[in-house]
Amino acid sequence: MENTDKTSATPAKSTSSAFSWGSFSEDVWMRYSRQILTVVVAIVVAAGVWFAWSAVRDRNAEKDNKLLGSVYVLLREENLPAAEQSLLSFLSQNPSGIAADKGNLYLGKTLYMQQRYDEALAAYGKVEKRGKDVALLYAGALHGQAAAYMQKADYAKAVEVLNELVKNYAARTGNPEENLVESEAVDFSPNIPNALWKLALCNRELGQTAEAKAAAERLIKVYPGTREAGDAEKLMTTL
Repeated sequence: MENTDKTSATPAKSTSSAFSWGSFSEDVWMRYSRQILTVVVAIVVAAGVWFAWSAVRDRNAEKDNKLLGSVYVLLREENLPAAEQSLLSFLSQNPSGIAADKGNLYLGKTLYMQQRYDEALAAYGKVEKRGKDVALLYAGALHGQAAAYMQKADYAKAVEVLNELVKNYAARTGNPEENLVESEAVDFSPNIPNALWKLALCNRELGQTAEAKAAAERLIKVYPGTREAGDAEKLMTTL
């Protein structure tokens, strides 16, 4: 009986080597190790510089806020010469950003309280317009400018500045929905009622009765119960 050898069929092994991540990584490292190390070192140095700069910035901000806080106390005490000297010394160090804006805003107020209106206008004019998240600074400068222009009897210029203030930083319209808890509208500056009152007065001085009435009516409608609204009601009887 003839025997035939039966060999089991096995798949042939591939002659090409399988891809190896380990070999690939080793090859990349051998080729680009210097470049990789350079990038890593650059990232570490950049991170260190950023953290160092952040620490210096925070220390400077704390120092600036402390000094400006002491100036605010001097203003409340109406120690104007001391406040002015502190502010001039602070600004001579060329602070930047919000610190400079705060310094110029306080200086404008200090000079205004000394009835030095042209100098006050110059200081207020150095406050930069920024986002509405820091609206109090620029809006405060506009309000200070308007007050100084009114003292100089430059009512036309005061109206121009007040219109900018109301247009850019008033959010309330007087609609009842604005008083709901989740829909309450809040102005970007607390000076809006007073700005509307000043607008009514300046327009009256300019003989612009319609504009004066519009400002007074808006004040009465949107800000009822405020002192300015009460004054506006009295003003309406004279227009």
